[in-house]
Amino acid sequence: MSHIGRYFNTLELLLAHPGGLSLSEISEQTQVAMATAHRILSALRERGYVCQDEQDHYRLTLKIPSMGMSFINETGFARIMQPLLDDLAIETGEHVRLAEVAEDHLTWVLQATENTRGLQYRRALDEKIIPHTTAAGKVWLSTMRDERAMRILSAWDIENTRDYAGPNARVSIRDIFDDIALIRSEGHAVVREEGEVGVCVVAVAVFDASRPANTAPVGTLSIAGPIARMREETLDAHLASLKRSAIKLGEHWALWNSVSEA
Repeated sequence: MSHIGRYFNTLELLLAHPGGLSLSEISEQTQVAMATAHRILSALRERGYVCQDEQDHYRLTLKIPSMGMSFINETGFARIMQPLLDDLAIETGEHVRLAEVAEDHLTWVLQATENTRGLQYRRALDEKIIPHTTAAGKVWLSTMRDERAMRILSAWDIENTRDYAGPNARVSIRDIFDDIALIRSEGHAVVREEGEVGVCVVAVAVFDASRPANTAPVGTLSIAGPIARMREETLDAHLASLKRSAIKLGEHWALWNSVSEA
């Protein structure tokens, strides 16, 4: 692995452990020598990306999240997109999230919650999107060729998925591709307790309206809530709202691109 790759592996590991990790844990999980891990962490500390607490655990500072938010705000992306997410959250009463597609990665970028329905599902935007256990990830996989989807899935320990996901998570490639085939035919993904216990999520792909048909999506839009509230009749209504909002987001995405490229 390249030297730069080790830096990014360290950052991504710390992102998944906001409480911090010891030097030995980082060395073990990134599979680099202790001395190498220490040099990487020292360089990241010097640049302000990592700090060390009283227990000598290393954790990320807010520099990377603040950089991301600054970029989103400076480009006008949030100003254009956030009202659409807010409207969908008000209409459904559930947690709404928008993810962006960037080559072989899917990343949460915006969210909205209308807290009027009692028990509310919500998660941080910095959590990693697991492609085969999330509605956003599955609907994204459904938009690509099987060969590419397989390459993306190969990075995950599929057989042991339930060690890091929900009780209904798929643990075989065949089951995952069966789901993908269904999503392709229906145009949306529904995940019930695959990512987390007690949570149901429905998602659709978002396409830039200015791009030709059959091009790759620019993002995904999802609605998440307690499984007791996300029943079939509710899902049908949510899906109609979700698909309308995704079309609007695609139109606004095209507008944002035209403004940001000007």
